[in-house]
Amino acid sequence: MRTIYIRKLRFEEARTKLEREIHDAFMDGETYVEILHGIGEGILRQMAIDYVATCGFLKLVESDPMFRKNPGATLVEILAPSKEYINRLKV
Repeated sequence: MRTIYIRKLRFEEARTKLEREIHDAFMDGETYVEILHGIGEGILRQMAIDYVATCGFLKLVESDPMFRKNPGATLVEILAPSKEYINRLKV
């Protein structure tokens, strides 16, 4: 599972990093990604959730804050082909 750290970043920097890292995770055949956004005012958390909602290949795993292990993180499932299939496409 890949972890994406966007804590303490400005909104645009965090969004750019999130898009790039999720794309890399998709191409590496990752199944889950944990986005560490921190607690704060919830701006980066909301941006991450909104981004996941716009991508058809992503699914929120932990959406209820009562059942989350870490309230400063969001777990996302990547609905993609297997790692072996993607590696065959890269060659």
